[in-house]
Amino acid sequence: MLGSEREPMTKLTGKCLCGAIKFTADGEVPVMANCHCTACRQSTGSAFATLMFMKRADVTILGKPQTYQHGSDGGSLMTKHFCGICGTPMFTENSSREGMLGLRAGIINEHEEFSPKVNVYISSKMKATALDDGIPAFEKMPG
Repeated sequence: MLGSEREPMTKLTGKCLCGAIKFTADGEVPVMANCHCTACRQSTGSAFATLMFMKRADVTILGKPQTYQHGSDGGSLMTKHFCGICGTPMFTENSSREGMLGLRAGIINEHEEFSPKVNVYISSKMKATALDDGIPAFEKMPG
């Protein structure tokens, strides 16, 4: 799997800015990535999205996030989950990676647990965004 190395079980917690949506997670984090695609930049309002992916079954969400769906360049259906009160982007799902949930790294309390393993869609990155030469980078989403 992309950006995967056998990671130990990880316990994570987090919440949106207003606290209406909270989560707990306990499981493997097989993928930690920075995505520079246009949709991720637009949906986060940042230079790139920083995500930790876990099995959806390992994440408990308290509260009801709002969702927005859009297509990806690869034909997948993307579902963005966000707080309907404060607007915080919380989670993302990709129809081609069923059963996985992307947690936005900025909402995680245990920020020391995040260490990106890959940069994807660098063909869309902002020119001012510097990349760490020690992390593999791909023009698009690798196969």
